[in-house]
Amino acid sequence: MPRFTRYPRSVSVDPDSRARTHLANERTFLAWFRTGITLVALGLAAAQFLGSDTPDGPPLVHVLATLVIVTGGFVVAVGMTRYREGRRRIDAEEFSPAWRSVTVMTGAAFAITVLAIAFIWLLRPA
Repeated sequence: MPRFTRYPRSVSVDPDSRARTHLANERTFLAWFRTGITLVALGLAAAQFLGSDTPDGPPLVHVLATLVIVTGGFVVAVGMTRYREGRRRIDAEEFSPAWRSVTVMTGAAFAITVLAIAFIWLLRPA
């Protein structure tokens, strides 16, 4: 299976279609960006409002909050990488569906989900 589908150079590209494609690429980046910033804000809120950790136990609140904040920054970085690659592919008239970033982010979301559930059960009142 070929990685890229090349379009023949003899096919004329509608400038409006190309502009719409670039704008769709920007909207996709903004969705990644909003998601990343939301995770950063969620991590900050968790650190602020979940209370302090017990002095004798591990700093679970800070670890979880830091993990969520780092994940938010990672989401923004993935979005920027996808945007730049999409822009390059649009200009080169190539297409290849994204699968790596989607797979990585799905795995990260699943891992955070498992950690969050463990976190909730570890902090529940006795």
